[in-house]
Amino acid sequence: MASGSPFSLQPWPIGDKKPKNLGEFIARISVQSGGFRNVTEAKLREEIAAQEDGRVEAEGSSDEEEDEDAELKSVAVAREEFLKNIEVAHQSAMLSLDFVSLLLTKQDPRALSTLSPELRELVGIGTLGASKLHESNITEERRQDDIAVGTGWRLMGVNNMVDSVVAAAEKLEKEMQLEAKYWADVLAVSESDWAVCAMPQEKHTLGVRFGFAESAPEFRNSSIAPLIRNDDGTIRLGLARVGAGSQRIRLTLKKYGIIVDQSPLPRRIPDDAPLQDRVREARNTAFHQELWYEINREARTLLSSHVYSDSSSITWRQDSETELVFTLEDLGEPDDAHQRIVNSHRSCTAHYIYVQFLLFQGHRQNYYRRTTMAQLPPNRMQPPYAILRAVIANNEYFEDCKAMTDFLDDLVFTLKRAGISTATFKSTIQPLTPMLLQNNSTRRNAKTELNFIYYLMHRLESSFELAITPEAKIFVRARIIVGPYIQMHFVISLTSFPPQNSNPESSKDDTPMNEEVKNPLADIYPPTDPTREAYPNARDAIYYIQQATVRALAQKLAETTGEKLGRDDIYWTETANGPGVVDRDNRVALVGLKEDDDGCLILSLDGRWQEGKKTAKALSTWKAYRGDDKGDSIADAVLRVMQTYPQQQGEGAAD
Repeated sequence: MASGSPFSLQPWPIGDKKPKNLGEFIARISVQSGGFRNVTEAKLREEIAAQEDGRVEAEGSSDEEEDEDAELKSVAVAREEFLKNIEVAHQSAMLSLDFVSLLLTKQDPRALSTLSPELRELVGIGTLGASKLHESNITEERRQDDIAVGTGWRLMGVNNMVDSVVAAAEKLEKEMQLEAKYWADVLAVSESDWAVCAMPQEKHTLGVRFGFAESAPEFRNSSIAPLIRNDDGTIRLGLARVGAGSQRIRLTLKKYGIIVDQSPLPRRIPDDAPLQDRVREARNTAFHQELWYEINREARTLLSSHVYSDSSSITWRQDSETELVFTLEDLGEPDDAHQRIVNSHRSCTAHYIYVQFLLFQGHRQNYYRRTTMAQLPPNRMQPPYAILRAVIANNEYFEDCKAMTDFLDDLVFTLKRAGISTATFKSTIQPLTPMLLQNNSTRRNAKTELNFIYYLMHRLESSFELAITPEAKIFVRARIIVGPYIQMHFVISLTSFPPQNSNPESSKDDTPMNEEVKNPLADIYPPTDPTREAYPNARDAIYYIQQATVRALAQKLAETTGEKLGRDDIYWTETANGPGVVDRDNRVALVGLKEDDDGCLILSLDGRWQEGKKTAKALSTWKAYRGDDKGDSIADAVLRVMQTYPQQQGEGAAD
């Protein structure tokens, strides 16, 4: 083992602090004493004396000495540490050399040259040896087996790769078939004129828009469904607000609580129906949900029209015994309500189609306003559509027109039964061609179509013409007003109206045409001024026609009776009991027209004259028994009253 260190490190020599040349000396003097100008002989001698006595130390000497001492100490410490590390490395190297040399001395004597004498004396030579613990188990057969195993693994990897490629190809082929089936359904939907687009919030998802662009915002923004592909390639509609069910509006007519009419419900389409049929079903469901929403909004404003609503139905009470009920039905539920129908009139089906048309027309009006007119303020709510209002107005219009038609029909037959052969009646029912379509040069555009449809829905009109005598004629025009309130107008004139409407918004529509022959009713019983006031319902209009008829008959009978008898004292007049024919002998033939308990018209002639001190009476009546021409005429009955009667009471044709 090594006994000493062959290395010896000496510190670097430190140079002299004295100035080496004249320039360095001058520089030191300039710094220490402020330059040569401040250096005097007396000052130098004083500094030398002070330094010798120990009173003043040389400037900068202590700081420099301290720096030099610190530097010397750090160099010494570094030298010691460096030497220590070199010594440790040297000892480690010598130990390793001795270990290897001792190990090799057992086989090779040449290793004695590197073995240290101390170790040789201590343990001797050849005392440390090394050998293999186990022999290598890698043989040629093992090597060949490893090669075969590696080759097998590589073949298995190739086979697995081939299987993976084949499986991927089969999966890709199956995916292509499913995608082809998916896109075939999408193409069928697109060819059916449905809007196929990306979902607003999911740009990677394809969807179909089945709603209406002019619907209420609550329905316009939710009428889109994603086209989700099933595992078999078919498409499933991801319906949101519309839901998986199908719904329809149903109208039910009840009398005394018993269903007498009901609109039909379509069958629910099967789940495996074509995609375009399912999209159409979703569209129809969204349309009827919006219709239900709109009529609920409108129902809150029609309480004065006897419209009541709750969470499940809307009821319109037409009268004390009849009511029309609106409900939103689910097509998935069993439909057995129609089994209770006693007598179906199909009026509910007509109303069912009509309310759908009204909502569609509201969409068209919204589109026209949006594309051609200024937009409404964004915070202004769209007013309810006139759907229930139009249904109520049309029902009232048709009921009043039917009442007027039935009355005039019965009146004409009653007059003919009484021998008034000149009595005729004819009517003209809607549609009447509006003036905006009469001129062939009128440009047809969206506004023209909207006005025409509005005319058909909200300006229903019917005209009636009654001829009592060739001179006495009555012309009636019935019109319904939908907004702002529901009102029926019967305009009565003694001259004919224009054949068509000149202007839907002008009151001059109802101005009659002038005729050459003067109507006698203009003097004896004129109607209200048609340009100022109209009859509000059929009952008031019928009352005027009844009163005008009896006065026209009385005037005509007085004229014909006087001509037949050759007398000029027979005339008609208003009596306390009504209009009648009278003469100078106080013979009176009162003409009356009224309804019996069954609602049948009865034309009566009540004759009265004096026979001595007693008043004789004779009553003749005529009813509208169609096809029965028996009995005397009313003119013959007036003749008998105006002539001399026997002493006994006579009586004309009975009922």
